[in-house]
Amino acid sequence: MGAENDIMEFLRAKPEGASITEISGATGHTRATAAKYLEMMNLQNRVAFREIGKAKLWAVAEKRKKILIAEDEEHIRRLVKAILGQEKYDIIEAKDGREALEKVSEEMPDLIILDLMMPKVDGIEVCRQLKSNALTKKIPIIMLTAKTEMTDKIVGIKAGADDYLTKPFEPNELRVRVKTFVSKEARERNQITNLPTFYYVLNKLKKLDGDMEFFYLFFKNLEPYKKNYGYSKTNELIRLASQMITHSMERLSNKNFVGHDEENNFVMAIDDKDAKNVLDNIQSEFKSTIPFFYDIDYESIDLKKNVIVKTGAKGKIEQLPLIQLEIKKLDKGDIGSLSQKLKQIREG
Repeated sequence: MGAENDIMEFLRAKPEGASITEISGATGHTRATAAKYLEMMNLQNRVAFREIGKAKLWAVAEKRKKILIAEDEEHIRRLVKAILGQEKYDIIEAKDGREALEKVSEEMPDLIILDLMMPKVDGIEVCRQLKSNALTKKIPIIMLTAKTEMTDKIVGIKAGADDYLTKPFEPNELRVRVKTFVSKEARERNQITNLPTFYYVLNKLKKLDGDMEFFYLFFKNLEPYKKNYGYSKTNELIRLASQMITHSMERLSNKNFVGHDEENNFVMAIDDKDAKNVLDNIQSEFKSTIPFFYDIDYESIDLKKNVIVKTGAKGKIEQLPLIQLEIKKLDKGDIGSLSQKLKQIREG
């Protein structure tokens, strides 16, 4: 145990990693002894290495993330485990909603993959309970649904789901979504959308290179909407819009990037060959979901005039501006003063 402790103590002081030669010299153990213990601790997931040329740099392994798969169909659980297995997550399983709630309480996972339709307690109710509990409300939830109807996605969003996947899903799509939510940058994510916050976005954009185009997506008439429908429904709208944006971008390239700025709007970097398809798809999906943002039993929507017509408390007919998603292109030179530039666009 002496060699193990010596090696671990040295590596904790070297977060950037160290070679076997450095480890041997610092701990006083031979290269052979250091190599033997490093390989053993690697199998235990206590240390990990990255290869630089022909050399290995060893470092303390990051803590394994816990993922709960709540799904009543065993073959789906096996499939998700197989897809995520190579990422070295600790997988927990639940076959119904009641067991899912128990497992969350016992294990406090870092992410939950939750089926919409489950016995005993359905996925919607599980989601509602977890998101209303102060101890569990920040655990990201990816909702699985076998249907493609927008109504299922809306129900999931209303319950507080952070994202959704429609079965059958592509393995790589699942991996990307999971990595997004369990990454070390998660603490720098917006509480409504789980997208990176403004300051993380700024640093990310500054480092991007290659053939990327930059865009700003912002809501018009968000304040009147918030005044009439409240914060909860406004947050649902923002969350759903963020999912439309991320899904549209991920379908084409993992180089594409989106973040959430401090004014509840979105900043995007898109490979130039994908830009037109991504933006057209986002606008098309957003327009098709507009009716879900309003109470269409009591209101009528005039898409030509971009207004909603409703009857006020005293029977007076009122016209309110319709929520819209605007897109403006940014120059790379705008990135250095991004906050000021975005404010000019919103007010301009």
